[in-house]
Amino acid sequence: MTGEKKGLMKASQRILLLVSLLVTSSAHAADLTIGEQRFREAIGRDCPVVRLWPDGKVPDEPKQLGDEVFKTTYRDRDGLLIISNVTSPSMTIVSPPADKNTGAALVLCPGGGYGSLGCGPVVETAKWMNQRGITVVLLKYRVPKRHHDYAMNHQPLQDAQRAIGILRARAAEWEIAPDKIGIGGFSAGGHLAASLAINHKERWYEPIDDSDRVSCRPDFVVLLYPAYLTYPIMSRERDAKLHYDRISKDATPPILIGITRPDKFTIGSIEYYLALLEADVSAELHIYPEGGHGGAIEKHPFGEWAGECYRFLGDHGVVDAPSRPQPLAYKAKSLPDVATSGDLTLGDQRLRQILGRDCPVVPVWPDGIGPDETLEPGSELVTARSRGGNALNIRNVTRPTLTVVQPSEEEATGKAVIVCPGGAYNGLAAEHEGTRICQWLNEQGITGILLKYRVPRREGDFPKHHHALQDLQRSMRIVRARADEWNIDPYKVGICGFSAGGHLCATLCTNFATDAYKPIDEVDQQNCRPDFALLVYPAYLTEPSDSNDVDPLVKDLRRNVTPPMFMAIARNDRFTRGMLNFYLDVREARIPAECHVYATGGHGGGIDPISYPTSEWPSACRRWLRDLEPELDRLKQKASSREDRSK
Repeated sequence: MTGEKKGLMKASQRILLLVSLLVTSSAHAADLTIGEQRFREAIGRDCPVVRLWPDGKVPDEPKQLGDEVFKTTYRDRDGLLIISNVTSPSMTIVSPPADKNTGAALVLCPGGGYGSLGCGPVVETAKWMNQRGITVVLLKYRVPKRHHDYAMNHQPLQDAQRAIGILRARAAEWEIAPDKIGIGGFSAGGHLAASLAINHKERWYEPIDDSDRVSCRPDFVVLLYPAYLTYPIMSRERDAKLHYDRISKDATPPILIGITRPDKFTIGSIEYYLALLEADVSAELHIYPEGGHGGAIEKHPFGEWAGECYRFLGDHGVVDAPSRPQPLAYKAKSLPDVATSGDLTLGDQRLRQILGRDCPVVPVWPDGIGPDETLEPGSELVTARSRGGNALNIRNVTRPTLTVVQPSEEEATGKAVIVCPGGAYNGLAAEHEGTRICQWLNEQGITGILLKYRVPRREGDFPKHHHALQDLQRSMRIVRARADEWNIDPYKVGICGFSAGGHLCATLCTNFATDAYKPIDEVDQQNCRPDFALLVYPAYLTEPSDSNDVDPLVKDLRRNVTPPMFMAIARNDRFTRGMLNFYLDVREARIPAECHVYATGGHGGGIDPISYPTSEWPSACRRWLRDLEPELDRLKQKASSREDRSK
């Protein structure tokens, strides 16, 4: 068959399909409800509208509510798209351009407290998703709540189950892949989607036709500021009506959750995520620092959820996965021998070799030895035992130092970050959680200052973090004292820690007002409060690690005092529960913070793509640091004014 004949056959098939859709699948314009008409107008094209239930077959309808209502105002807000009094539930199918179609479909459930349907976020999301080849389906489910002893999500869940069944049974009509159908929702719609993620095994109504004989399990779930996941909503009590006990690794689909810190439903989102974590369900949680409740793609920074979602769908085979960068290559195993130096320890020399330049190396303590030292000064043990025996690891540190890694003068922003590698307080993963991080910071115009703090943990009555905290407090003061020399703004000095180093940074954020050592010299007159903190897979924040009990050491969190924080970890990291419980305390104290839990990646990857997708944290962190800049400038101006008045 010639290419021309094949083209004619495909064209005729498309025409027949279009006719079929118009005749059998869509409601004619005269048959559309007011809400469906207005939604199509907002989308800007004639999308198919599909009734969910045959006439007289809508289940569990106690009474008619009158005509459907559409309005554009709510609580003095204009320009909204709100549908209420829904007794004729339907789907409106918003397809992507044919040349972009991936076959994936996302059923979106509007929010509105189960009293109405706010469709604006669906319109916004549909346009964004369509450009990426994803069909978006507006689920116009029944509202307001029917009561009559029904749970508030009872009829809506019936509608959602029916919708997924219809889409899967008739997927070919809308060029949808039957194994790539997901559900998502905003606020109450997120609660509805979360309900279906758990309650899909059995229909909540008597089956009507063949659509009810195919699975209504969604292939993926997207929850955006989901409501009512705990009861009461500000508690951590998992709502029994959701049947959390039905969550399982095999039955529950992959789930992505996006929400903001000030949202009153954030606690519920975290508790729902912890239930998924306990069942080992593939899931991600992204909590943005500002924004409150509501919004979609255009709301900054909350709208960043969309990029995370698209990447998440690629990771789970729903859309084409992006190509991943190659794992990092490390230098520790191939370093040539170096002559010892009276000024530099072996660890300091190895750090310089890896960095490839003579960066300033500064002792943390005037005579090299810090307070409360119990170990005799000796040679550092420097190996390539990190990252599977390839990356630099330093142990037996009795002479802590700072290695100052500066960006080019043209790119320097004045910001600086002290980097604290992990290593269980027994060693330092100084390459992949040290030098590599300093180089990444340099790419953002930020001076990276690698702290080689004292390890291993000292014996005796000292807590595991004691000597390291002394080193970090002193280091913050040194950086501010020498800020002019290193082209650093003393009001923009942050800290970044990994694993035990993340615990160390969290400890400084909550204990900077209490000196961990007696002042030695003028340097110790400087403030050791960090201006911001990056906590990457932080360890030991709860004791024991699998409990919800946050360590009292890091509980002194105070609004407008504790610095803003960025946190990131993998779902399959044993310290994830600890970080989320710490985040809940941070949130309760109303401290600006952003939190990301990625679906996988394990513990200890740094920025190595081998820990993908957790290795994506630098992208989110880069944007967070940009967003933080105005607040740092405001605090700097406030502090400068206070200093001027005191003179």
